[in-house]
Amino acid sequence: MVETVTGTNRSAGISLEELLPYDTRAVPGHFAKPSPLPVGPTRVPVEAYYSQDYYREEIDKMWLRVWQVACHEDDLPDVGDYTPYEVADRSFVIVKCGPDEYKAFKNACLHRGRMLCEKPGKRARELRCPFHAWAWHLDGTNKEIPCQWDFPGIDPEEQNLTEVPLGRWGRFIFINPDPDCESLEQFLGEFPSHFEKYPYEKRYKVAQVSKVIRANWKVVQDAFAESWHVFSTHPQMVSAFGDPNGQFDAWGNVSRQYNTGGTPSPHLEDVKDWGELEPSESGRPREMHPFCGAIYELREDGNVDVTMPNGAHGVFTRTAEWVEGDLGHADIHLCQWVAGPQCKEGVPVPPIGMATARPMERTLPTLDRKDLVELIAGMRTERAAAHREYIRPLFGDVVDEISDTELTGNTYYNVFPNLMPTPGLAESAIWFRFRPVGMNPEECVMDVYVLAPMPVEGEHPPAPPVKVLDPDVSWTEAEEVGFLARVLDQDTNNMPWVQRGVRNVDSGYVQLADYNETKLRNTYLKLDEYMARP
Repeated sequence: MVETVTGTNRSAGISLEELLPYDTRAVPGHFAKPSPLPVGPTRVPVEAYYSQDYYREEIDKMWLRVWQVACHEDDLPDVGDYTPYEVADRSFVIVKCGPDEYKAFKNACLHRGRMLCEKPGKRARELRCPFHAWAWHLDGTNKEIPCQWDFPGIDPEEQNLTEVPLGRWGRFIFINPDPDCESLEQFLGEFPSHFEKYPYEKRYKVAQVSKVIRANWKVVQDAFAESWHVFSTHPQMVSAFGDPNGQFDAWGNVSRQYNTGGTPSPHLEDVKDWGELEPSESGRPREMHPFCGAIYELREDGNVDVTMPNGAHGVFTRTAEWVEGDLGHADIHLCQWVAGPQCKEGVPVPPIGMATARPMERTLPTLDRKDLVELIAGMRTERAAAHREYIRPLFGDVVDEISDTELTGNTYYNVFPNLMPTPGLAESAIWFRFRPVGMNPEECVMDVYVLAPMPVEGEHPPAPPVKVLDPDVSWTEAEEVGFLARVLDQDTNNMPWVQRGVRNVDSGYVQLADYNETKLRNTYLKLDEYMARP
C-alpha cells in the first residue's frame, strides 16, 4: 500500500473528501469539514496498563472527575426503580425519583458504610440499608434512623445521601462524581448535534450484554478505536471494508472514525484475484484467506484443513497449532473463525466467502482514479437509495434528508473516556462501554448495548435483564448481538495477549500511529490532561 510522504499521512485509497461532491443530499458540516487531530507522536507508558500506582491515580484523577454513562432510562421505567453503577472500586446508585426525574447517590449507608444496593430494584418507596435499617426517601433526604436516641450528636436533617451530578443525553444517564464538574452539555460539546436527524431520544434499549475481559480497560477499548487491524485480525472482512482508509476527526472530548462502506481494503491492491469461494460440500464452515488464497475448512474432528492454491496442505487446531501436513503455519484468526463458536441457529449470517472479494471489487484498483471515484460514488448512491427505503418504516420520511455519506459509511464515535456510540441507521444500533472493575488494573467489563428505533405506534417492550458473560465464554452465547458476536470473539481473543505482552516492551512505552489511531491518541491526550491535575 502506498502512503503519502509529506504532510499528514493518509492511505492511498479513495477518500471521503473525493466522494462528497457526488452525494445526492446535503452532507452535514461535521463530515464536509475535517477536524483532524494535530499530528505528532503519541507514546503511552506501558505502566498505564498494569501498574497499581498508575491505576490508583487514574481512579482518583480521572474516573472520579469525569462524565460517564451509568445506565439507560429503560433500566428505570417506574418511579422507585434503582440500579447500582460500579466503576473501579466505587459504587453509585441511580434512582428514578419522579416521572421524569433521576438522582444519583454514592452507594453507602451513612451509618457504617454498608452498600445500600447490590443489584437493581423495582418500585421502591425508600432506600433502606439492609444492615441496621437506616432509611432515605427517593430524593436522598433522610427518612429514619432507628434508635435515634442512641445518636445524640446526629441531626437527621444533616444525614442526607451524598448526591453526585447527573445528566442525560439520548436516554442515557450520565454521572460525574466530581461535585464541581462542568455540565454534561459543556462536556459533550457539538456531539449531540450530529444526531439531530436520528436522535437517540427516539431509541429504546433492546439488550445489554456485559463481559468480563482479562485486560486493562484501555487495552480493550483501543482495539475498537481503530479499524486498520481488520486486514490482520478480521481477514474475512477486507473485501468490503477499507480498513486503513478512513477519515478521523476530533472535537475535544469526542472523536470519530468514518470508513466508506462496501469498498475493498487498499491492502488488496497488489493481491492476486483468487476467484470465488465455493460452498463446502460438508456444510461445515469454510473461508478463503484473501491474501494468499488458502482455503480454511472445519474438519469433522474439530481441527482445520488449510489448503493453499498450489495444493500444499496442513491440519491445524482451532488456535493454529500444527497437527500434520507439509504446511507449517496457519492464520490463527481464520482458524478460530471456522473452528471457533458459531452463531446460534436463527442468527442471520452473511453469505459464505465473506473474505472473498467479488470480481468487480478486485478490479477497482486497475481503473483510472477519477473513474474509480465515480464508480464507487455510483455504488454508494444506489446503496443509499435502497437503504433509505429499507429504514423508512423505522425512521419516517426524515430519511430523505439523510446523506448518502451517513447511510452507506461505517461511523464510530468515541466519547471520552469509555463510550463508543454509533449512528445506527438500521433496525438496531450498537454502543460499547468499557470500565474498570475493582482494584485489578488488568481486568475490565465491556458492555454492548443494542438499541432500536421506538415503534411508530404503541409502547416499546421493556428492557430485559443484563446478560453477563464470564471471561471464557464466547460472545456467540449472546444472541442479542447477532453475527457481530463472532467478530467480537476475534477481537477479544487478542486482548489477554496484549495485556501480557506490554510487560515485555523494552522501550517502556507503546507508540501510536498519527492518523489511523487518532481516536486512541485523542483519548490518551485527554487522559494526560486529567492525570496532570493536582
